[in-house]
Amino acid sequence: MAHRAGDAGLRNPPPAADRISALPDELIQSILAWLPSTAAAARTSAVSRRWRGVWTSIPELSFQVDQQRPLRADSSTAEAVDAALDAYSDSATLNRLTIDVVGGASLSVSRVEAWLHFASLRLAGELRLSLPGGASAACRQTAVVLMGQLLMHQPMMAIPAVMHQPVMAFPRGSRMQQLDLPVCERATRIDLSGINFALRLPAAGTFAALRVLRINVASQLRGDVGHLVSMQCPRLRELEMCDVATAAAGLSITSTSLERLVLRRVSLGMNGRIDVDAPGLYYLALDTCGDRSAPATITTAMLAELIWNHAYNPSHHNLNGADRQIYRLVATYGSNNVALFRRFDVVDELCLRLSMPLKGEQYNKFLQDMDELPKAKVLEVKGLSTKRHLEPTMLHLLRKHNRLTKIKVDLFPANLKEIECLHGCGCVPTESWTTDDINLDSLEEVEISSFTGAPEDINLLKLLFRYRIKIRKLAIQTPSGISLSQDMQKRIWGLARPHCIILEFETTQFSR
Repeated sequence: MAHRAGDAGLRNPPPAADRISALPDELIQSILAWLPSTAAAARTSAVSRRWRGVWTSIPELSFQVDQQRPLRADSSTAEAVDAALDAYSDSATLNRLTIDVVGGASLSVSRVEAWLHFASLRLAGELRLSLPGGASAACRQTAVVLMGQLLMHQPMMAIPAVMHQPVMAFPRGSRMQQLDLPVCERATRIDLSGINFALRLPAAGTFAALRVLRINVASQLRGDVGHLVSMQCPRLRELEMCDVATAAAGLSITSTSLERLVLRRVSLGMNGRIDVDAPGLYYLALDTCGDRSAPATITTAMLAELIWNHAYNPSHHNLNGADRQIYRLVATYGSNNVALFRRFDVVDELCLRLSMPLKGEQYNKFLQDMDELPKAKVLEVKGLSTKRHLEPTMLHLLRKHNRLTKIKVDLFPANLKEIECLHGCGCVPTESWTTDDINLDSLEEVEISSFTGAPEDINLLKLLFRYRIKIRKLAIQTPSGISLSQDMQKRIWGLARPHCIILEFETTQFSR
């Protein structure tokens, strides 16, 4: 009998202490901060009485607003966001606020302004607000058509100009709702995207702690960005604007703190220009701003990385103070912007998007102008008009850059409708295809993307391995949905074997 009583005691041990309830608030908040959303953190109140309301003091709030499917695990309604912000503890320090609106939710401007007002009062860190606005219907429709053609391997039509144009401002007098951005004195980073209201910048007040400001996809930006950066953001290090339509006629910035500037598809109004005086600016990306030839004067002595997808005319575009040697240059190479490449003598990494003419005389001039390219150690090439142009173009590039350590080539043609260039068309000269004057003994690594195994692709490998080289690594990347057969892999390995130490095919790796 006593034996049975002992067994019962083993089967029904006394209840253990509630160790979860004994955890300090700081540790519980740290645990909740790792959850994917504030909605998930709030649901942990059901774990223990001790946990109820602890989520209202976590240092990071994150919401995904989906009015159409609010019952998903990590989604919330706009009303739930309102309630959560109202319940947030007055004594807590908020380091990050993220609100991502998806699913085409319809929001009033007053509700979004209330969220921003909360951030201006409580936030001492990062603000990320993403609304459902974005590219125009025409852009979205064009993108769907182009993607469909790619998937069906059909010849691609010429890309409409709308794909290259910035988001256009609404006509004057339009009744677009206005969203006011309040001054956030303690915010260190502000990311705004998909703003489908007219976003008005504050004309006064100081963003004293702001380091990063990013505005992506804004239908209409009211206010003076230049004044905001120059006079109201004394510590700003990074400014990024992409697909933004501004009401101002131009952009003028004077800043001693600015280090990174990214302007992509920014509408500047009629005859708008860009003037930037930032002595510490080391990274500049200028891509299709204004009418793509908007005058620009950039003054900096620290320029190290330059991405320039813009017209370049020395009489309208100036890089004042920049050295003739920089770390990285990404630009479109063509007859219209040779002057940009003359601006530099040496570039550690040179990334060329080729704009290649197909007619014989123009193509010959295109090759001759390659002598104006700066010397480089790493060369990346993309945008070949046809694969027929691959060999002579690469020969000219390799003659110029005979001390390369790495080569990256994207074989995806820039213009698929010209892929049927006839072999005897005469657009590609053959008299200068000798390789005797090319030395690649410093080459260590080659990376080839969009490789399909076509004869032109194999010819590129044969071209590279004509020289006395011993590269450390050859990486072959194929387009999505295409894999190389074992026979093709063995063929490539046979070409590379005398020269290459490591050969990579996507995830397959061969090494000696």
